[in-house]
Amino acid sequence: MTKKLRVISINVPFADASVIQASLISDWALFDFDVVVIRPQQFEGWPHLDSTTCQYLQSIMSTKKTELDSLFRQGGVLVVFLDVPDVYRVEGNRYGQGACIVDNYDFLDPDFASGLRKGSGTQVTYNTASEPFVNVLRKSTVAWTSYLVRTPRSLEALKFFAHAGTAGALGGKMPYGEGHLIILPNVQSLDEKSFFEACAEYRFKRQGTIPPEWIGRTLVPGLEPIEAAIAGLDKRLAELQQERQLRVTEFEGRTSYRKLLYEKGKAQLEPVVLRALDDLDFGTTPGEVIAGTIHEIDGRTTKGSSAGIVEVKGSKNQIAQSEFSPFVTKILADAEVNKKYSKGILVGNGLCETEPSKRLADSVFSPHVLDGAKRNSVALVSAVELYWLCCALLRGDLVDKNAIREVILAGNGYVDLKPFSGPPPF
Repeated sequence: MTKKLRVISINVPFADASVIQASLISDWALFDFDVVVIRPQQFEGWPHLDSTTCQYLQSIMSTKKTELDSLFRQGGVLVVFLDVPDVYRVEGNRYGQGACIVDNYDFLDPDFASGLRKGSGTQVTYNTASEPFVNVLRKSTVAWTSYLVRTPRSLEALKFFAHAGTAGALGGKMPYGEGHLIILPNVQSLDEKSFFEACAEYRFKRQGTIPPEWIGRTLVPGLEPIEAAIAGLDKRLAELQQERQLRVTEFEGRTSYRKLLYEKGKAQLEPVVLRALDDLDFGTTPGEVIAGTIHEIDGRTTKGSSAGIVEVKGSKNQIAQSEFSPFVTKILADAEVNKKYSKGILVGNGLCETEPSKRLADSVFSPHVLDGAKRNSVALVSAVELYWLCCALLRGDLVDKNAIREVILAGNGYVDLKPFSGPPPF
């Protein structure tokens, strides 16, 4: 490798011992190098659905983006090997507050990952022979794992030289400040000699002269109105970005109702169930451990003719007796502690891998659960029918919330919500 070329690699192994091998969270300042090589890493292994972790990852991405901006100002080269996009998402509470999202391409552009599509292959087409990195790819073993179908506005100057047929782009380049950004497909093996030669050409032979300190004081007629127009556009873009983020949050909040149809994990299903019950004016409270016991409940209802205790269950099979029986114990334990009996409401998303239209009525609950609920005065609500009812509310249909709430609070066994729900959304 050229001795003058300082290279740091993140998640891309090199045989050359002079390459600094690091991770994105290392203390190495990326602008201290001539070439930065990054293969975006998956978030596997990080604490799951933790807001503190999510905020930490956001901070790391922001820091590295700032370092890369300095790298480009110094004429450095960033090489990004495209890999599968990954998102670390924390939903926040049932109203969307405290939500946090970061993806593994945020060091480059917050909109870049949305333009990538997951897909693997080995065939590559090139539209030029003079590009140095085309020579690199031809001497390497390409095994791409994602391809680019759309570029964000900030990177629209990318000129592509490698493609996955007509599906999308695999390799491209663009000047970035005084430096360059290079996008390459994933490789199974990299020809390091030609790679370093290509990097050296971009770093040294294609680098512009760094402007001297005094150049900014040199008058160019007509710059001020252009700068003012750019500032105005930047302000409008910031306002549009803020509005877009609000719309994205609104969109994600609305689409989260779909989780009633397919989620089975407690962390994802429980919040949307409580949100749906709140839409029906149940006045739910968050999950808790019953005071003085070891029993955890998923929430309570505070409005209506009687107080309720909520249990949320999801399964690819029917909701079974083994999932129902502990709920009865919780209801009795709560009655003993609080000296009053609360209505049991079990919301079940059974058979969650089956199409919603094929698991209506009481089919999501096993016969033992249906019988046990009647004997123990527990209301069984299908998450599919709860979704159906939410759709009626979102459409603006006239829905008698009080009647629905009382039917559930008075129900023993399966509670049929279909008569209240209007046309099916399936």
